[in-house]
Amino acid sequence: MLAMMFRLVASTLILSLLSPLCAQRTLASLQQQFIAESRRLAGGEPTAEQRQQLLAQQVDVLRKFVADEAAGDDRWNGRLMLADLLLARGDRPGAGAALRTIDAAAAPALLLVTAATMAQHLDLRELRADWVRAAQQKAAPLPDRLAMARLLMTVLHEIEAGEKVFAEALAAAGDDEQRAFVRWHRADALRDREDLPDNAGFEELEKLAKDLPATYWGSVARDRVRATQLELGADAIGFRAKLLGGGEIELGALTGKTVVLAFWSLADHDTPGLMATLQQLRKAHGERLAVIGICLDREPAAIQHAVKELGIDFPVIGDGKGAQNDVALRWFVEGPALHVIDAKGKVRGLGLHTGTADGRTEFTELIEQLTKA
Repeated sequence: MLAMMFRLVASTLILSLLSPLCAQRTLASLQQQFIAESRRLAGGEPTAEQRQQLLAQQVDVLRKFVADEAAGDDRWNGRLMLADLLLARGDRPGAGAALRTIDAAAAPALLLVTAATMAQHLDLRELRADWVRAAQQKAAPLPDRLAMARLLMTVLHEIEAGEKVFAEALAAAGDDEQRAFVRWHRADALRDREDLPDNAGFEELEKLAKDLPATYWGSVARDRVRATQLELGADAIGFRAKLLGGGEIELGALTGKTVVLAFWSLADHDTPGLMATLQQLRKAHGERLAVIGICLDREPAAIQHAVKELGIDFPVIGDGKGAQNDVALRWFVEGPALHVIDAKGKVRGLGLHTGTADGRTEFTELIEQLTKA
């Protein structure tokens, strides 16, 4: 479970740190290659040995990429990813050795804090402390500093250091929008604090929504709190968003149709089957059914490639913000899920899936029922 946690944290932060490079390949493209390879293998019911062979192959490819091709921040992001893959193989010494090749003087502050979380897991205490100190002394964009504060407060359990970053950012905020942005991220971090009640983060979101309702993040806080209280039959949470490839879509404009909000990810092995199911339903129900795909990945080029590869012909929201995209934030969705809204704008299905026969049957029967109503 810990190795999986690091893969999720590292992949998210690695992609958010990528900068334009002149190398033939980038770490982002390599990650998408690895995802595609893993998906193809999963489709054939692989043995444990086959999975280990693929992982070993990917380690070799990544090690060569880091040594011969990586440029810019990919040099350090690649080493962090290499350590993560080695940890997944159970090679703790190898993971530690890969981490030690990260140059604290050259690597971005957020990457150092992320690497420190892995060093902590590997019990490399001195390295962890050195990286946290080095990161705190580096300049970093506000979003990176807030992400650092979150890791300090939650994974690294340096609560005072994390709160200091949030306090400094709030004091430096120049207007209500910036203040709301900082307060949003602090509230979101509080919900992952093990030393606080489960509702601590949501109480902060409620305060934000009340104090700064006219700001973007105040409105997101309001909707996110409501999303935690959604029940079947409740009004759907409205949104307007830009589409991949241009144009906009507004949920309210789809009144009169059954609507599926399909939150999906490239790394989810159920995605090809989900897309096939959605295409079949659209073909069967025509204009009575509208599907909106909300991609939770962080690489727009990879999203565009997947849309083409999977033959997706319904509107897709794929801005590369991952679970921080507007619709996912407002509906409080952080992983693949299907929400269904009826023709009157009422919620009729929450957190559905098509990854099992029973799940697929439940979902398709609901769509059949609503489109015939």
